[in-house]
Amino acid sequence: MVGIIVVVGGAAIWWFVYRPLPQLDGTATLPGLQNEVTVERDRWGVPHIRARSVQDLVEAQGYVVAQDRLWQMDLFRRVARGQISEILGPRTLTIDKEFRTMQFGRAAERDLQLMDPEARDMMEAYARGVNHFIETHTKQLPLEFSLLGYKPQPWQASDSLTISAYMYRTLTDTWERKLDRATVEARVGLERSKELFSPEAAMDHFVIGDPNVVNDGSKGKRVPTDDEDDDDDMPPDPVIKASADGAHRGVEAERFPDLTSALAESVCDSLADMRRDIRQGLGSNNWVVSGDHTATGKPLLANDTHLELSLPPIWYQVHVTAPAWNVKGFTLPGAPMVIIGHNERIAWGFTNNGADVQDLYVETFNPGAADEYRVRGSWTKAQVYDETIRVKGAADEHLQVVVTRHGSIVHRDGDKAYALRWTATEPGGLANTYNWMGKARNWEEFGNVMKRVWGPAQNAVYADVQGNIGYLMAAKVPIRKKGHGEIPMPGDTDDYEWTGYIPFEQLPQALNPDSGLIVTANARVVGPNYKPYLTDRWEEPYRTARIYDLLHDKHGLRPTDMLKVQTDTYSYPHAFLADQLAAAAKTVQPKDERARTLIDGLKDWNGIADADSPEVSFLDATRRAALALILEPYLGKDTKLYEWRSLAFLQKILTDRPAKWLPPAYKSYDELLAAAADRGVARLAEMSKKTRAEDWAWKRFDSLDLAHPLGRTGLLKDFLSIMDKPQSGTAYSPRAATNHHGPAMRFVASPGNWDESIMLIAGGQSGQPGSGHYTDQFPYWYEGRAISEGFTDAAEASARKHTLTLKPGR
Repeated sequence: MVGIIVVVGGAAIWWFVYRPLPQLDGTATLPGLQNEVTVERDRWGVPHIRARSVQDLVEAQGYVVAQDRLWQMDLFRRVARGQISEILGPRTLTIDKEFRTMQFGRAAERDLQLMDPEARDMMEAYARGVNHFIETHTKQLPLEFSLLGYKPQPWQASDSLTISAYMYRTLTDTWERKLDRATVEARVGLERSKELFSPEAAMDHFVIGDPNVVNDGSKGKRVPTDDEDDDDDMPPDPVIKASADGAHRGVEAERFPDLTSALAESVCDSLADMRRDIRQGLGSNNWVVSGDHTATGKPLLANDTHLELSLPPIWYQVHVTAPAWNVKGFTLPGAPMVIIGHNERIAWGFTNNGADVQDLYVETFNPGAADEYRVRGSWTKAQVYDETIRVKGAADEHLQVVVTRHGSIVHRDGDKAYALRWTATEPGGLANTYNWMGKARNWEEFGNVMKRVWGPAQNAVYADVQGNIGYLMAAKVPIRKKGHGEIPMPGDTDDYEWTGYIPFEQLPQALNPDSGLIVTANARVVGPNYKPYLTDRWEEPYRTARIYDLLHDKHGLRPTDMLKVQTDTYSYPHAFLADQLAAAAKTVQPKDERARTLIDGLKDWNGIADADSPEVSFLDATRRAALALILEPYLGKDTKLYEWRSLAFLQKILTDRPAKWLPPAYKSYDELLAAAADRGVARLAEMSKKTRAEDWAWKRFDSLDLAHPLGRTGLLKDFLSIMDKPQSGTAYSPRAATNHHGPAMRFVASPGNWDESIMLIAGGQSGQPGSGHYTDQFPYWYEGRAISEGFTDAAEASARKHTLTLKPGR
């Protein structure tokens, strides 16, 4: 009997896990091709796609990425279109309703038609490749389709644009913070708000606009001074008004048996974790050093994007070659070409800039007519769309999406309705992104490609084989007629409308600064000498400061030195707080003996956030407690509403110690810190259910989870996910270590020798757990080891493991 069970179990595993694995060698037919295409894969499963035309290249890329990541691609487009309840049932309706309200599907359909013919042809070719894989593998689909009991619909060209929409939401979704800021400002008052929401931070390192830097590389790029006219007088790029009309793709969903609630719950938890971690602090690192700092005399460029950590990873590695294209790097599953990487001449990398491209407008609706709202004193009809959401195992759900001249109503609070205007859903917002970067051959061409970009707004660093280094930020950043849109504004007047976009020539740019070093890590990149308004909500300055300190005086640098910086686990804000607590303890001791013991142990702590350190856990809990104690007199239990540069604010308060912010319950800031330490240890005991400080190692609170969306519990957790791995670093270390969010890829480009470039992702190339490339890169990523990705034919030939020839025909 046992033997029969083993045989049946083995057969089931083969059928569902190994049988769907893709063909990697030999020949296969791809009907849309004009000529043969070769797909060579190295030991990591990274494909090099060689074609004689761009159309053939992109069609083959669609086919190859579908081989590895089809279910992930399907999940992304379903989330962005608000269609996951079709496969997961009622549990995901809230998510679908949110995305339907954003109208990404309608925007993608519209923007596909706005694309120039070459770009649209590229999207359609990619879709053909994906669809041929689907059509020829309906009986060999990846495991997830079997678990959920459905088959993928054909891939549409506009689906690739919904991937852009998904990233827009990930990188620029700030409207809820504007509501929170309005609440905080109302409670604390104007004067205190200025300090809470100040863009200033002591440890900022500006890329341009620093009055103390003679040549930051922005010479020749005129930067207005404070004595000159305001932003509104710049000749703006025009704003194209969005039409709420547009094609909407209906879905003919099959009716499937009920899915177990655990799988739907798992996907919901994955999406919730991603949104929560990103809301608490989106981050990435990039930098470039000139040849003066390197061993080769040529620049080095580094980039690690901090996004959701999952299996499969959000990034996919690829090398694409066709006439005028020879590019290697990272792309998103479902997006053609390469987004971050290098060609033979240049390299580039991105971090999120954080430019404010969302505004909330408070709309006044007519009590006597629900579809009318007020514009300049008169009632105007809103557009109302009935969205049909198909739900697995239940009746269709209908959602009324109300759209004003500003955009969809995304939030209601009593009689107030909030409409969202967002560059992502303006005409062209999804059609002009970063897929064309690999075609540029020099700084001028790089700028010309970036000029086409709508967003999401990125800090781009640049290096080339001629020895140039540069920085460029490009996006459509709105110019407001009045104010900056930090909080919701009245919608019934034209006073707060967008009048255009900041012209490309006025956006931050720098080429060959005297320092030979450009660093961005989501913190403030423009100093007081830069005038156009981008945002005043920058991320904390600590990763930027640490990277700058590790590099600014170094010489003889090599790619592996860049990797060491990417994996550095020093945490500036925790080191600062350690000094504050040690000094405070000389005058006021915490009441809790555990807090006193931990403070005493900080004398030997070096600022490295080690996974086994209880001191790091203590410092993290204490800094949260200290901030809460300062804000509770004004916000009560709602201190989490304040999500600005909270650590920079806390650092300033504890450095300057102003009487106005000291709560009445405390006689001094030393006393407040002692109370925060007591609260911190109490919180650690509560969270860990352990009373001894020795049991509060940082890994208990900040362990790493790389979860598959279906693999968060039970047997699927063990089979599909990597969970509960100890990790060093904090969110403020260059390594950016949090539970579900961090460096989804690492990239070091070496223009002096492209074959020495480093590329790796957090898991592996394949999304199929039966593949040897499902998690093969994880040990290298986790341990901070390098994976060199060759670029020349000779280097790639030595690493080649598989060759598949795709042939035209039926």
